[in-house]
Amino acid sequence: MAITGYSPISSSLYNPNIDSVAQALTSGQRINQSADDAAGQAIVTSLSTQINTQDMATRNANDGISLLQTADGASESINASLQRMNELAVQASNGTLNASQRNILNLEFQQNLQGINQVAENSNFNNQNLLNDENSSLNIALGDSASQINLPNLTTDGLAISSLDISNPANAATALSGLSSAIEQLSTSRSEFGAQQNGLSSAVDNMQNQNINAYAARSQINDTNIARSLTEQVRLNVLQDSAIAMQAQGNQSRASVLQLLNS
Repeated sequence: MAITGYSPISSSLYNPNIDSVAQALTSGQRINQSADDAAGQAIVTSLSTQINTQDMATRNANDGISLLQTADGASESINASLQRMNELAVQASNGTLNASQRNILNLEFQQNLQGINQVAENSNFNNQNLLNDENSSLNIALGDSASQINLPNLTTDGLAISSLDISNPANAATALSGLSSAIEQLSTSRSEFGAQQNGLSSAVDNMQNQNINAYAARSQINDTNIARSLTEQVRLNVLQDSAIAMQAQGNQSRASVLQLLNS
């Protein structure tokens, strides 16, 4: 007659759960495969997509802010030249000067005109020209939306001052009028730079706030509860050790029976 050993508890019953808990503790994530929580995995994937999109949109917005700061810095140099040209025009309008002295002033005046064009032509960000009308606008991608940056033409042609000179009092008076309009135009452009920077800064703040909330929501769903997982790991280890002990006891009992039968 055959003797069949009976083991009510199998150690293999607990191995899958132990492996799952160990994986959660090792990775720090509660959901390591879709089978762990199918609905939770879908939500985590959606939140991760949102976070990654907003992270890149934030980077794009910060690049846009840097571009505007570059343009504004170059505009400050142009403003300095216009202010100096205005001073020279006022000086050349003075009746106490002779033609030779006005010509000397006009030389500096013309050099400033050239300097304005040099700044406008050479101001760029990542090989994008900013102030010479080559790029009148640029789109900043902000995920599902976009923000448009408007760029002015601050060359002497764009400011309508290319033909000015101060070689005589009449020309100096004309130059003063043209420079007044150019300074006002430049001031308006710099105000727009500031407004656009503020708009992008607000967009960055908003996206960062959204990301904080998205990170928190994803963490709630996906992060491992360390205390609970450690407790579960201890519980499963105890059960597994108990099962192994009972299995060993069962094997020993069968061996004793066989020994009796053989004696």
